[in-house]
Amino acid sequence: ARQGFDSVVPEGAPRPPPGAGRRGVAAAGPPMAGPRSMEGVLATSAASAGKPLVLAVPTAIHDDPGGGGGRGLMGRRLSCRSEPTHGQSQCSFLFDVTARNDVAVTVVAYVPGVTEGNFEIWATPNEHERVHQTQQAWQLVAKGSYSGPAGVPFRVQLQQCVTIPRGERHAFYVIGHNTNAVCFSPDGSGANSAENLDLVIHLGHFKSYPWESQLSTGPFGHNGMQEFVGALEYHVLQPPAVDHVIATAADLWNNRPFPDAQVVARDGKAFDVHRAVLSVASPVLAAAWSQPLRENQERVVKIDAAPQAVEALLRFMYTGSAGAEGVDSGEMLRLAHLFTVHALVRESAMRLANEVSAGNAVASVRAMRPFREDSVVEAAWRKLLANIQAILVGGNGQLLEDLLLSL
Repeated sequence: ARQGFDSVVPEGAPRPPPGAGRRGVAAAGPPMAGPRSMEGVLATSAASAGKPLVLAVPTAIHDDPGGGGGRGLMGRRLSCRSEPTHGQSQCSFLFDVTARNDVAVTVVAYVPGVTEGNFEIWATPNEHERVHQTQQAWQLVAKGSYSGPAGVPFRVQLQQCVTIPRGERHAFYVIGHNTNAVCFSPDGSGANSAENLDLVIHLGHFKSYPWESQLSTGPFGHNGMQEFVGALEYHVLQPPAVDHVIATAADLWNNRPFPDAQVVARDGKAFDVHRAVLSVASPVLAAAWSQPLRENQERVVKIDAAPQAVEALLRFMYTGSAGAEGVDSGEMLRLAHLFTVHALVRESAMRLANEVSAGNAVASVRAMRPFREDSVVEAAWRKLLANIQAILVGGNGQLLEDLLLSL
């Protein structure tokens, strides 16, 4: 799975109708339109300069068995690091989102700090600190009411999808009409609330009253800012040709017709494969299969790893998505580096960096340290160290001792 994707909504999964949240009911909005091309998205962006960018995207969501590694119009979710029940609450919360790909946000999930009340979600193509008190700069994208337990994530499907072109930074404003309506976390362990290869959810500010002139400045949080507690669901917008390539690669992996070689895991489990596919994905395998065969010799490559890890490696070579749920990221990093699969090296290293905690910091350092000078790993190594430093700032002396002993 590409780093940071918590899940992909499979095709046919239950989805609330436009205007409905999980427990609350949002006001009815305009129906969602049919598919739009990337050219249409960019044209919409150009025509909407200075206005919030909204675009309806296809309601069909493609299944991605790899947990978000594909690149078509697929439903993806990015959840913030803080636990839903962890944090403070106030009337409203604002945060920015930077797009690393062209995306359309379809759902905002936040954590109510109350058991019932009304809510509004606004969006703007500006940074929130510039326009936080100017209501005219924002567009209302969802409105409704909530009734349910406090401290539990509440999923709101937007009446208008918010399109964020690659490289742009937009803002969301979640407003409740009760004190403590929206939860946030003051215990940020990083420079943002969450990130993956598509999005960055930046730290934000709470407000005691909607549209007031004062933003939160402390006394708690990271440099006067706090983590958003919740998640965004979105689509990555790309040309139709990408969907065709993704579907073809997935079918090739799932069916593997006419194989001409095998890869065997440590326990003897064999996977039928195509030399042409794996040779393009890995120069190491290309070199191995370029050697002439002796008489009666089969084309078999043995990999000293668990079958789950070998399967994830092969899946990535075919589809670009590892589907590595339950597979150790450190092991995936080792295998990816061994077979020179640079994209998987980068993904596995970033997963280690983003998922580091006091409980796995030592193992994460040990797994990444041998590859830290690899240019593909350098950014993840720096991020890993920064995240560990943030954990140590919290006074975790035992972690510091364990790290020193491990080094």
